[in-house]
Amino acid sequence: MNCSRKVFAIRKFTPLACLFLGLLGACQPTQNARVVAIPEPEPVSESVEPFDEAAVIERFEEDLRYQRIIADLLYEGIKALNANRLLTPPDISAHAYFSRVLSVEPSNPVALNGIQEIVAKYLQLAEQAGRQGQFDNAKQYLRRAEQVDNTHAGIAAAWVRLEQEMNSSDVVHAISVRELANRSATLMEELAKIGVQARETGAFFLITAPNDTQARWIYSQMQAAVEGHRLRGNIELGDSPTVRLILPNDGDV
Repeated sequence: MNCSRKVFAIRKFTPLACLFLGLLGACQPTQNARVVAIPEPEPVSESVEPFDEAAVIERFEEDLRYQRIIADLLYEGIKALNANRLLTPPDISAHAYFSRVLSVEPSNPVALNGIQEIVAKYLQLAEQAGRQGQFDNAKQYLRRAEQVDNTHAGIAAAWVRLEQEMNSSDVVHAISVRELANRSATLMEELAKIGVQARETGAFFLITAPNDTQARWIYSQMQAAVEGHRLRGNIELGDSPTVRLILPNDGDV
């Protein structure tokens, strides 16, 4: 009876006992076991530089002064451009101001555009001077455009147009600024002859004068010489007074 109880107890607890014994066996080191020691991470030392408020303020103020200088130069350049101070006077011209900006900021878009605007104005002045028969002035404007930017694509085309103007059969009469201001009798006689020439050739006239009053007086003297015939033409303002007779293609003076 006692034997059967012992057998029963052993059979009943054998699985648990086996698990317990297995765990004990697993915890026992063997001869071939290798123990690897994992090093603990070293503490990270954070070095924080002290905040220098004075240095930050100084850098900010220096950058602010720089931006103000650039803005002032651009503003003066635009003012000079609008006043047609393109290359002269040398120290206060639009070209001088924009060039100063580009010397420190080669890609500044406002300064780069200002340089192109200077060239465009010289091309416009050259075209106007050529149309009015003031060929020497036109050449001077084109040379100044080249001085500003000799790579500008419009300069070569402007030279071609000027050459065509110079080779045209149109007749250009230069007028003395002094005689125009005095409305001299000599000039009145000269303008009368120009009016007759315009009538006989069927030319279209282009009067250039410093102001509208003087331009209209020139026209009145030309028209008075050809009573009964209406002259056709246009008026432009310019420093050098001229009368250009634009002849018909088949006309001859």
